[in-house]
Amino acid sequence: MMAAEALLRWLPRHPPRGLPRRAAPRFDPADFAPALRTRLLILQPTPFCNIDCDYCYLPDRGSTARMGLATIRRAAERLRDDGLLGAELGIVWHAGEPLTLPAAYFDAAIAVLHEVLAASCTLSHSIQTNAMLIDDARCEMIRRHGIRIGVSVDGPAELHDAHRRTRRGHGTHAQVLRGMRRLRAHGIAFHAIAVVTAATLAQPDAFVDFFEAEGVHELGCNFDEAEGLHLRSSLAGRETAHAAFIARLLERTSAPGSRLRIREFAHAQQLIAQGLPGQAWQGRRWPDNAQTLPFGLVSVAHDGGFGTFSPELLGQRSAEFDDFVFGNVHRVSYLESTAGDAFVRAWQAILRGTQACEAGCAHFPFCGGGAPANKLYENGDFASTETLYCRSVLKRPFDAVLARLERATGGAQP
Repeated sequence: MMAAEALLRWLPRHPPRGLPRRAAPRFDPADFAPALRTRLLILQPTPFCNIDCDYCYLPDRGSTARMGLATIRRAAERLRDDGLLGAELGIVWHAGEPLTLPAAYFDAAIAVLHEVLAASCTLSHSIQTNAMLIDDARCEMIRRHGIRIGVSVDGPAELHDAHRRTRRGHGTHAQVLRGMRRLRAHGIAFHAIAVVTAATLAQPDAFVDFFEAEGVHELGCNFDEAEGLHLRSSLAGRETAHAAFIARLLERTSAPGSRLRIREFAHAQQLIAQGLPGQAWQGRRWPDNAQTLPFGLVSVAHDGGFGTFSPELLGQRSAEFDDFVFGNVHRVSYLESTAGDAFVRAWQAILRGTQACEAGCAHFPFCGGGAPANKLYENGDFASTETLYCRSVLKRPFDAVLARLERATGGAQP
């Protein structure tokens, strides 16, 4: 749960219309149309991280345990045997620092996944890395498998080194830049993800200047969020400063000649132009949201424990939800885990939260119910609604892009 002083506003909690708490249905995969399919398999090959960021939400990042090939095989087989595969499957290597493991590990792991799954669907691989361990062997492995790379870098050294430090308290910025340059030397394209903190809000131009100078063309902003071990966001109470930051970023990246594409603005433009596809549950149609849809995302820890919904939940301390580990691939299938009490309680609460968002939020058609993890850690309840996270990541970027489009078209609807 979040610290008491970090309380944020949300809509009153009440049983949503059409779904009294006492009559909440149990999970049945036949209730979904189109049929449930997993889009992302998020594998946590090791909880270990070689640095110690002060805003990290992950527990156990001092553990050097690693996921064995038998666990990787079973995680893939469970998807296939449960009928959760669609035409495409993204595999994300995440949590801890994946590249603390050697290139040979990924060669072997990817071979297992392709042996099990390649006949059933098209696979793609992604790694999010702090880039400090990038070397020639890892670059060659990345190129061999066509892995999409995201580099975690928070902008200029002043911003980055304030939070992303070694275990001895030293800044990591210079080492990250060396890793980025090694990737470029091998012809490997990458995007960047930056955690935006309160200090970043005051330096929008320096923030943009850094990424443009480094030749980064795709940037995602992960706005500092209260989650897991990180109990309070530095952005709490800074709504006006956040709005000004968003406005300046949009102005800078919309200027002629700018090549920097901000993920949040691109996503907003796509939503305005196309909206979200629909997903029906028991005949009721909602905007598609993989974090509220069971098994849209499947996360598997190094020991085979698995969860679904928001990937940040897996392994977090929770007596009510069994640490959000709904089963283990070595013992039960993904769909078999839905009979467990922890899954049932989580699913029913997430469902109530989705319905409450539908009833009270104008952005619901473009969101589909928000991020359950943020609802839980900010508001203490999956069944709650608005969070600082949704205002930061969706609402304010969306409204800024929409307003700009309306001005450009003389107020006409886009």
